Amino acid sequence: MLRTRVAMLAALVATGVAALTACGSTAGTPSAAPAGAGGADLASSVNFLTGTAQENGAPQNTGDLADPADTNAAEQWVELDAGSASGLNPVVLNGKGFLLYRFDKDSPKPPTSNCNGDCAKTWPAVTVKPGGKVFLNGVDKNDVGFVKRQDGTLQVTIGNWPVYKFSGDSQPGQAKGQGVQGTWFGVTPEGGKAQTSQEGTDPTTGVDYKTGTAKENGADMTQGDDYKGPRTDDAAMKWVQLTRGSAGGLNPIVHDGAGMTLYRFDKDSPKPPTSTCNGDCAVKWPPVLVKPGSRIFVNGVPAAKIGILTRADGTRQVTIGGWAIYRFSGDKKPGDINGEGVGGTWFAISPTGGKVLPKGGAPASSGQTAPPASSSSTATPPSSSTTTPPGGVTLGNGSAILDSGVNFAEPNGSFGVSGPGCVANPQPTQVSSIQLSGGPVKLWKGPNCTGQSMVITASVPDLSKIGFDKQVASIRFGDK
Repeated sequence: MLRTRVAMLAALVATGVAALTACGSTAGTPSAAPAGAGGADLASSVNFLTGTAQENGAPQNTGDLADPADTNAAEQWVELDAGSASGLNPVVLNGKGFLLYRFDKDSPKPPTSNCNGDCAKTWPAVTVKPGGKVFLNGVDKNDVGFVKRQDGTLQVTIGNWPVYKFSGDSQPGQAKGQGVQGTWFGVTPEGGKAQTSQEGTDPTTGVDYKTGTAKENGADMTQGDDYKGPRTDDAAMKWVQLTRGSAGGLNPIVHDGAGMTLYRFDKDSPKPPTSTCNGDCAVKWPPVLVKPGSRIFVNGVPAAKIGILTRADGTRQVTIGGWAIYRFSGDKKPGDINGEGVGGTWFAISPTGGKVLPKGGAPASSGQTAPPASSSSTATPPSSSTTTPPGGVTLGNGSAILDSGVNFAEPNGSFGVSGPGCVANPQPTQVSSIQLSGGPVKLWKGPNCTGQSMVITASVPDLSKIGFDKQVASIRFGDK
């Protein structure tokens, strides 16, 4: 049975610490975080771009679309798409739609490929040359790394696992390599072993779950997400497609079958799943609705994360990770993200139900990311300025999401704060990680921006690493 589950946003983004100020305390300036999981030194020679190769104007007959025998052209770029294939969901596909695999006899610590020689003929490694490009569509950059193979080529890793194609897959979407010799499996966007997605009718809600896209499953493309009339019409609720992808530089997010970005609302609750957006709010932010007999197509979004809640008007709304999901009336075409960050409470939703931070803030994702940066330097005395701390860092007038768990998890919920000026944290003992947009900002252990303080320039996945776990009493934003 499919059940609603509370999501944990498993995204670790690089920690930026500019200064720690207090009487006699130490301070830190971070070193750069590794660009990718594993092979960080190699990753610096590769260019990452959000979106598909086509969206980014990659030349035809290169990269994943090149003749494999033309190594120079084939290694110009790699595309990593999150999706589904032959009942497996979520998985990673290349830009041509072929499933990518991982090998149990490899090692993630350190990343090592043990498939060479004849093995590599059957399971060609996914390689890119230094200076090449990796296009990311639903796969978090910070889960992607590289390992140097025995022949000197640069192989892509996901979650530190080297990834391969299978010579036995002759058509996009095939998964003939799944389970071969008990050691080869499709790879998930986090580097795990792909599994068959849960399908069938949920006896509690009467909603039918199918793996793949609406088109692949033969849905009526004039209904569901593609329906042009009101979202409350029966035809609009015939089906919903949940696809893991990217939009407007945000990655990974979830969009519907028409390519429209889906959002979550901080004033809702995942425990129990509750929507607080009704009346005029629901006109501006139309809830994603289904009814008994509707179908939900999962394409890169784990079926186990999807649920249904009953709204105040009796309609049934789709949830991801317990969070009710919505469209935004201000989005007019596929890929729009005009609802992102609105009011400091509306955010694109990740495939596990987490918030995806706005462009310009620290990158956020459902996924998984680079470890925190290390820090070391000497202490700096407190600044008399509330806007420009020591070192000339100008505070930003952005916003921050304060999460009750590390790694942006929300075991006891979360809430948003925004500038300008000094803002109180209403629940200082409930904050263990911070997602920052429009920083830097200055954290304070005392009320009214007093006491020990630290400037952060990016999201902090674990405040204990900088000595501020459950101790952020106030936050100083810029004054304008």
